[in-house]
Amino acid sequence: MSETRGDKGRSQAALGLAWLTAVGSVEPLKLLKEKGPDALWAASPSDLEGWGMRPAAAGGFVKKREQLEWGRVLASLAQPEVCFLPFGLPGYPAELEHLDLPPAGLFVMAASEVWEKTLALPRIAIVGTRRMTSYGARVTEQFAAAFARTGVVVVSGLALGVDTVAHRTALECEGLTVAVLGCGVDVIYPPRNRGLYEKLRSAGALVSEFPPGCTPTRWNFPRRNRIMAALGDAVLITEASPTSGALQTATWALTLGKPVFTVPGSIYDPNHQGCNLLLYDGAFPALDPDKTVQDFLRETRIARGGRELPQGPGPRAVQSPTQPSLGDEFAYAKDQLWREILQALSKGPCSVDNLLEASGRGVRELTVALTQMELAGVVARAGPGMYVRCL
Repeated sequence: MSETRGDKGRSQAALGLAWLTAVGSVEPLKLLKEKGPDALWAASPSDLEGWGMRPAAAGGFVKKREQLEWGRVLASLAQPEVCFLPFGLPGYPAELEHLDLPPAGLFVMAASEVWEKTLALPRIAIVGTRRMTSYGARVTEQFAAAFARTGVVVVSGLALGVDTVAHRTALECEGLTVAVLGCGVDVIYPPRNRGLYEKLRSAGALVSEFPPGCTPTRWNFPRRNRIMAALGDAVLITEASPTSGALQTATWALTLGKPVFTVPGSIYDPNHQGCNLLLYDGAFPALDPDKTVQDFLRETRIARGGRELPQGPGPRAVQSPTQPSLGDEFAYAKDQLWREILQALSKGPCSVDNLLEASGRGVRELTVALTQMELAGVVARAGPGMYVRCL
């Protein structure tokens, strides 16, 4: 897609805003939705004050704007793997625009097709404690696997503990996973996760509102939590104490009107008290991975107004005039794979293994199609690993 002159101006303004708000006041972001990046970037101190910004903040912002070293800014984007997605332009997740403080843009390290699939598919943010117990590791692995195998994108923060297990499990299941960082996308943090970082770099997505080269600070992580909550269609917390940052992510999700799921734990273990408090406050109990995936899909469908999701991973099969038709009864099927699945299910409930054999497709392509068909109300689960036609 070619960039218009107006888009280019907005991109540059958003890039400048991203740099200036990465360190220091985020007050300009409060005006981003109403005014837009280009108007904010061109505003005088009196303009900013008239829009409600404090005089000291307005003056400080304009001074920093005048001192910004554009050569350094542009050099940070010289890395071919890193792209910048400005607020309000294609590629920027629309969900972030609902935040009170939306990021001016996202720095993304991912293949373009991976990012397109990420935006098209349902997403679950799985977060929790860094000081994970064996119980936390086990349930995180089981729940992350259930979501990834269903074609749901796993969003987390690349921290030690729960985040690490969530990302690793999604990759092992050949699912899509996104790491939201509290530093630049080119900064490996924590260092112990170097191997996982490299896998995400090649097969997943790394995103941040902080510019490349930006090192992590304690203040960055609460900011990234809001992005995880916004990117996920729901949040799942598998293990957390009452002081865990995961509860901040849950609070952001609730503020945005998104479901929060949590795994209950021992009332005697402080590492589980955060999850138990969320249950007390009305979070959905996550007691079984497959059931939780179904609850998530139902809530996601409600939140999206019952609309089916865009086409996910896997090539679409084009039906040529010479291909035999499967009949008008499948006229509502969106592509050939849907037709093949419906044809197989017309004989009765089928297992995933049977559908794989009937369609000749890969696991990821089939599970993504089944997820989309569930969201569209075309098929439903008839037990563990079994599907049945609804139409």
